[in-house]
Amino acid sequence: MPMIVLPGAPPVTVPDRVTSPDGWLAAIVDEPWAGVVLSVDYTAGSSPLSTAASVRRVRIVRTGPDGVQVAVRGAAPGWAVEGVGTAYDHEAPLGVPVMYSAQPEYADGTLGPVSSLAVEVPAPAVGAVRDLWLKSLDEPGLSARVHITTWGARESAARQDVAARAGSPFAMVGYDAHAAATVQVVVDVPPEQVEQVRRLMDAGVLLAQTRPGYQQPDSFFVPGDWTEDTTGKLGSTGGYAVGFTIAPIERPDPEGQPMRLPGWSWDTVAASFESWTAVASSYSSWAALATNGRA
Repeated sequence: MPMIVLPGAPPVTVPDRVTSPDGWLAAIVDEPWAGVVLSVDYTAGSSPLSTAASVRRVRIVRTGPDGVQVAVRGAAPGWAVEGVGTAYDHEAPLGVPVMYSAQPEYADGTLGPVSSLAVEVPAPAVGAVRDLWLKSLDEPGLSARVHITTWGARESAARQDVAARAGSPFAMVGYDAHAAATVQVVVDVPPEQVEQVRRLMDAGVLLAQTRPGYQQPDSFFVPGDWTEDTTGKLGSTGGYAVGFTIAPIERPDPEGQPMRLPGWSWDTVAASFESWTAVASSYSSWAALATNGRA
């Protein structure tokens, strides 16, 4: 089938590909989904890794501006048979530089040299209407960027046991760290997103992210009770007001988790191609197939 290009169509902007100095680790910022496509190829670069054929897996970690290092989900570890593998980070903080470091793991369990690079995933721009990302960890294709209409006060519950002291006007207090702060949120959802957000509310663990200027930490949470109301007459409304509580939980353990890519899975491949021959002729490598051509 010939490729038809409209004369008036804007040129396609190819995402910038950042590569580590050794040429083995590469990253492409996936702006539409606020994620990062990562790939390793230890046979690439001006000096390929001499032991690339013995590589079986790769571990990739992300280091934020605070210096805290966390494993990338899907690469803790991820497959990199004979030195080639891919990963996707849907959890990188927005609007700040981060560093990725990859280390190969050989068939005998030993580790190879570390490759590193730095990128920044853009946050919603100042003045942008849709200023909150709600990301699904299990089904990243459901992730949605919505508009905050109400961001309530942060409430952090005390953890204290108080008891009277005989013969003293002062009480005894046993205390622990305060509970993670919760916040009541209402977002405006346009009609074309409402079914997506309804499914998102039932998608398990979500990650809420705003721009750095809001001074609100990234939060993993599981939606509990939530509400939905129209912002106009039912059937002709311009949107829906969806309310829920962000009650932060600890980041789910990424160890051993598979790679998940927004809008791409083996089910998508099966629905898009009539045969494996068609698949093989459409992608130049396993990395390209695994990331739908993004790597």
